[in-house]
Amino acid sequence: MNQDAFSDYSALSDEEWFSKITGEADDRQGRPLFDLPPENLQTSTVGRSGKPILRDAFMFWQFVRRMLIQQGNGLSRNTQVMDFGCAWGRIIRYWLRDLPAKNLHGFDIEDRFLSIAKQHVRGPNYTLSQARPPLPAPDSSFDVIYAFSVFSHLPRDVADAWIEEFARVLKPGGIACLTTRPRAHIEFAGSDVDKTAHAGNYAQVITDKNDALRRYDDGEFIFYPAHGGGGLAAETYGEAIIPASYARTNWSALELVTFAENYSATYLQPCFVLRKN
Repeated sequence: MNQDAFSDYSALSDEEWFSKITGEADDRQGRPLFDLPPENLQTSTVGRSGKPILRDAFMFWQFVRRMLIQQGNGLSRNTQVMDFGCAWGRIIRYWLRDLPAKNLHGFDIEDRFLSIAKQHVRGPNYTLSQARPPLPAPDSSFDVIYAFSVFSHLPRDVADAWIEEFARVLKPGGIACLTTRPRAHIEFAGSDVDKTAHAGNYAQVITDKNDALRRYDDGEFIFYPAHGGGGLAAETYGEAIIPASYARTNWSALELVTFAENYSATYLQPCFVLRKN
C-alpha cells in the first residue's frame, strides 16, 4: 500500500474523519473505511461492538494526540507511534489521517488479532510480542506509546517491567499513555451498575470491596489473577486497578505528567501520562 494512501483525508476535522471511519460520511454510503471483525470477536475483546467501541477508540486517540502535542515531542510527519496491545487495529486506524503508515507500529501477543489487523487496517507495521519484555525494537525509537485497556489487566511485576522497557524504547521527551481500571471499578464490579459482558468475571474476582478500596487509597497496586482470552495465564493476566500514587512512587523510569480521569465521556478507564525526560 502507498504509505500516504490516506493523505487526501489530512484536511478533515476529527469528526469528519470519524464519519469516514464509521461509514457515516455521505460518500461512504454506510460503508466503514476499514472493516470490523465479527461482532462476537469485538464483544469478546472489549465487551461491546460496533460504533460505540469505535467512539471509545476515537476519544482515546484524540487524547493521546493532544498529549503528544502538549507534553511530548509534538506531532510531525516523522512522529513514530507504538500501539501496545493493538489487537485488531481499533485505534491505530485513526493515525492514518496524520502519519505515514510506516510510522505506525502495532504490537500484540496474539497472532490471530494481528492477522485481522493486517487484513482490515493495512499499512502499519504489526509485530508479535511476548507477555513480558523485551520488545523487538531498538532504544529511543518512539515518540509515543499508548496502551488502551492493557495495564488494566497486568500484574504488578509485569506492569513494572513494561514501564522500564518503555523508558528504553521511548525517545527523550517521548510519552506513554496507559489506561487502567478506576477506583470506581472496585465499587461497582458485579453490581447492577455493571452491564458489561465481563460483569460476571468481575464479581468473581473482586470479592472484598472494602479491603480493595482501602488498599487502593493507600497507594497499593490492586491485582486479581484470572485466565484471559487466547490462553493467557493467570500470572500474566487479570484485573488491575492502579492508583496514581503507585505510579508516582514506583515508576521512576518515567515522569508522571498527569493521571487523566475525564478524558472520555464514554469510557471509564483513567489514563497515566508518563514522559521520558
